[in-house]
Amino acid sequence: MGRKAKLKKARKSQPQTVDTSNNNSDEFVQHLERQGYSLKRPEIAPDMPNKNIEPQV
Repeated sequence: MGRKAKLKKARKSQPQTVDTSNNNSDEFVQHLERQGYSLKRPEIAPDMPNKNIEPQV
């Protein structure tokens, strides 16, 4: 039996899995909120200062 035939047989023998991510679409948001993040008021990183540091020779 060739390599591709073995792979095909293994794919057919595996049961079909149903995607459960559509069942509870806001589970990700709830998980983030439990960690202390909020999508309604995101924390924006502060701007970098516009200083050009000249190397000392």
